[in-house]
Amino acid sequence: MKLTIYKKMMLGFGAIIVIMIIASTYILLKLNDVSNSAETTLTTNVRAVDLAKQLQDILHDENVDAQKYLISHDETYFSLFIASSRRFDSYLDLLLHAQSDTAWHSLIKNMRRTHETFVAEVQKVRNLQNSKDNLERNSLKVDSMETLSRSLDHLININRGSIENAMSRMKATTTRSAQIALLLIIGTVLVAVSAAFIITRTITRPIDDLIRGTQQIARGNFKQVQVSSNDEIALLVNAVNDMSNKIKDINELRTHMMQQISHELQTPLQVMLSGHDILKNQCSGLLNAEQVQMLDSIRRGIIKLSSFSRQYLDLAKIDSGMMKYHMVWADLLQIVEPLVKDAKLIAEPKNITVEMSSLPAPKVRVDSKKVSIVVSNLLSNAIKYTRNNGKVMVKVGPCPLGSQVKIQDSGIGISQEELPKIFTKFYQAGNTGRIKSRGTGVGLALVKAFTEGHGGRVYAESTVDRGSTFTIELPVEPEEFQSPAINLPIQT
Repeated sequence: MKLTIYKKMMLGFGAIIVIMIIASTYILLKLNDVSNSAETTLTTNVRAVDLAKQLQDILHDENVDAQKYLISHDETYFSLFIASSRRFDSYLDLLLHAQSDTAWHSLIKNMRRTHETFVAEVQKVRNLQNSKDNLERNSLKVDSMETLSRSLDHLININRGSIENAMSRMKATTTRSAQIALLLIIGTVLVAVSAAFIITRTITRPIDDLIRGTQQIARGNFKQVQVSSNDEIALLVNAVNDMSNKIKDINELRTHMMQQISHELQTPLQVMLSGHDILKNQCSGLLNAEQVQMLDSIRRGIIKLSSFSRQYLDLAKIDSGMMKYHMVWADLLQIVEPLVKDAKLIAEPKNITVEMSSLPAPKVRVDSKKVSIVVSNLLSNAIKYTRNNGKVMVKVGPCPLGSQVKIQDSGIGISQEELPKIFTKFYQAGNTGRIKSRGTGVGLALVKAFTEGHGGRVYAESTVDRGSTFTIELPVEPEEFQSPAINLPIQT
């Protein structure tokens, strides 16, 4: 089943909502049970206790009226006794309706029979005149009153016990509901976090794969991006792969064209350079100083154009992922030393001091020719942008990545605003116009491309009119290359 990102999110949030509804419903049902229990307690047991207490008061009044009548034989007290007995029966009916338990009904009916017996005995006493009989009836009356009183006390105590039990059940139910609610909340949070994590991973994992794939494409590796996803990201990956294929085709075509152009340029340039040398040698005695200077200017232009075409061809190969690295284990010091010697010769006309220092550093696995190009370009720039009587310092040593080369000059420097742009192709800092010889904007781009192609990094620090420092850091052994690496024997 194909699930889009929208469906994944809706399913996840839907599951969380369902769990929250179930948890809330359960809590509401438990609270409803507590509410019903409280209502039953208040409407039944409390009312029963209240009626029982009123019955006790009525029974007391009834007993007092009966005692007064038996002593005085006054009909007024008998009438009060009869009224109290009727009230007692009326409240006993209310108590009977207030209780739903069969056992309670049996107890109340027994109380009714005992009370009726008591009332009947008093009425019989009223009809008798013999004092002996009166004493016997009075004894029966006392027994009946005690029985009724005990029954009412028992009824009150049992209802109070029921109230206490109901309140205990309410407290236990409330505590249990709170615990269950807490567990449900914790469970809901855990489920929500888990669902969010799963949904996030199903979305972010293919995005991470896509990001790594696009980074490889940016480095010139046009391998197809693979993701484990069947949603919109898969469609995006397909579009990226199509774009990658088209870029690869365009880069290959551009590289092929640049190779053709470079080869086509190199041949006439070599012919022009050879012709220049022949002409200068054959006509050396016939040329005046101005003509010799013109020929030298032509030679410099031919060499510059040839160098530029080679550098641009290298950049085209790097961009298309076709640049090959012939890797050997090498000591950076051995690569840099001859380049510094050559730089001293170039710097001599400007009276620039070129010094070198080194610290023990691990060997690195590099393409020696390309590292030589990188260091040569930086040394050339350092000398070019340093005024007469300046100084260039070259340091070789270890770094956290592996080994590094640091080239420091006392030149014109670069502003902080332009510093991040200097490795961009064809970019030239604004203050380069202050020197006679300007570059093509290709050298530093080539430095960055070759350095990163080795898995290393290059960065610059500079202050205007105080000079610049360029640092190249190369790993001991790169984990991956911008282009295919060819292993060669160890350099000695």
